[in-house]
Amino acid sequence: MAVVFLVEDDAEIREELSKVLKKYGYECRTSDDYSHMADVILRVKPQLVLLDLNLPVSDGYCICREIRRKSQIPVIVVTSRDTDADELMSMNLGADDFITKPL
Repeated sequence: MAVVFLVEDDAEIREELSKVLKKYGYECRTSDDYSHMADVILRVKPQLVLLDLNLPVSDGYCICREIRRKSQIPVIVVTSRDTDADELMSMNLGADDFITKPL
C-alpha cells in the first residue's frame, strides 16, 4: 500500500483528504510536530507528500527545502495561496506540482 504524508494544519481539510485517499487504497500519515516536520516525513519514507504552505512554526517552503536536501520524495504543494510567485517559489524549492484550494 502506498503511503501519502499529509502536511495540513486544518484538521477538517486533513480528515477529508485522508478519507478520500484511504477510499482509493492509500495509507495516510500525518503529524502535529511542525517544528520537526521534515525529519518526521523522512523517517516515514512516504511515496508522496501533500504539503500546505501556511503552517505553524515553519512554513511549507522550509519543509520542502529540507526534504529536497535529503530525498527525492515527490512533493505536491496543496495550498490556498494562488499567486504565480507562490507557485514559482514552490517549484524552485523542489515541489513537483502546485495545486490551489479549494480542491
